[in-house]
Amino acid sequence: MSERDSTSQHSRRKYLAAVGAVGVGAVGSAGVLAGRGRKDEQTDVEGTLYSPPTGSPAPGSLYPRVTRLKHGSGKGGEKELLATFEFYPSMSGGSEPYFPVYRSTDGGESWSKFSEIHDTSGKEWGLRYQPTLFELPRAVGPWPAGTVLAAGNSIPILDDPEDVPEGQIGELGETSIDLYASTDSGESWEYVSTVITGGKAVPYDGNSPVWEPELGLDDDGNLVCYFADERMGTDDDYNQLVAYKASEDGGQTWGDEQFVAAVPNETTRPGMPTVTPLPNGTYMMSYEVVGPDYLYGEVHVKTSPDGRDWGDPTDVGTLVSTADGRRFINGPYVTWTRAGGKDGTILVSGKQLVDGDRELAEGNGEVVLATSNLDGSGDWEPVEAPLSFETESELGGRTFVGWTTPLLPSRHGDELLQLTSTDLNSELCEIRYGVESLNLDG
Repeated sequence: MSERDSTSQHSRRKYLAAVGAVGVGAVGSAGVLAGRGRKDEQTDVEGTLYSPPTGSPAPGSLYPRVTRLKHGSGKGGEKELLATFEFYPSMSGGSEPYFPVYRSTDGGESWSKFSEIHDTSGKEWGLRYQPTLFELPRAVGPWPAGTVLAAGNSIPILDDPEDVPEGQIGELGETSIDLYASTDSGESWEYVSTVITGGKAVPYDGNSPVWEPELGLDDDGNLVCYFADERMGTDDDYNQLVAYKASEDGGQTWGDEQFVAAVPNETTRPGMPTVTPLPNGTYMMSYEVVGPDYLYGEVHVKTSPDGRDWGDPTDVGTLVSTADGRRFINGPYVTWTRAGGKDGTILVSGKQLVDGDRELAEGNGEVVLATSNLDGSGDWEPVEAPLSFETESELGGRTFVGWTTPLLPSRHGDELLQLTSTDLNSELCEIRYGVESLNLDG
């Protein structure tokens, strides 16, 4: 962290404490007490996972994801984590993008480069956008428990590589969500299958891409890949929708596409799904809803009894909002922690925190939202986030800052890890992380 960044982030935290937006003793109607960690064992760490070198193609890096290796060998038990993100080497000369994999053996307090996931599908496009990681908690198909799965968007460039200027990416082609597997805790990777393919990797304008995979297991132990789909606008009046495909053989083959959130009105764009299992046996999905009726990105949640039945797709679910109307827009992430009472606590992050007029709200860049209601109903409460960062609007429109902010609670729920893309300079983003003690008392 630079001296400028450190001063800025600590001053933001002091401001929040002064106005009382977050802190010990702030009890909300959702029944969540938002506070800091155990006094005798506080963790408060911030650092840089990856910083792109000068001259890298913009935006340098973004879209981090992280998973805990419950079958790993990290010290202290379940302290081994893997993280990945979008990585932007120059495409000049024909080099292909790939997903770098970083490892932590101390619960996310420090990281080092561990491996790389390259496109071995035979397409030779490169792995470019929206990676995600998921460790199998049980044997699925041919994969033993502890197998790490990765999915991401493989996208070619249409230009002759020799014509791509140094520091540029080139014109992008079609999209392909591909699945990879590692049976050695993320050290080596093999291509498994293509989940779904779509059109040119440019949103809107009739390009029909597929985006943003998320992996999980349903109630029957089948592998599910959730994603955003823009392919149906011409015939069915969908702008973009959230859907899934399920696999009964560990991702070797995939079933038919099923809709989760899909509104055929030509303007509404649900997207960027993330899913977490809940302690009552249900599942919760978070996603953004872009469109004029939803502040162009309000975060909503839906629940499912089995990870596949999400109810009426035209129902966009429940808005995540505080009692005074603060809500996240864009790039959501949902997780559950056992801390905070008998049902634990659901935590949601997002790109920016705004009010009902889409103006930046108190706590922007400083908090996540929490509830102990397992259906997502009622008012959510602000909880101090591990990371403090300046967001897109504060930086004059830096679109890729905060472009997803994954959350990973520790096994006992007493700590929370957060990653996101923050501004490095006027062109590039770096991937930063924070780990902070977390106390959620019901």
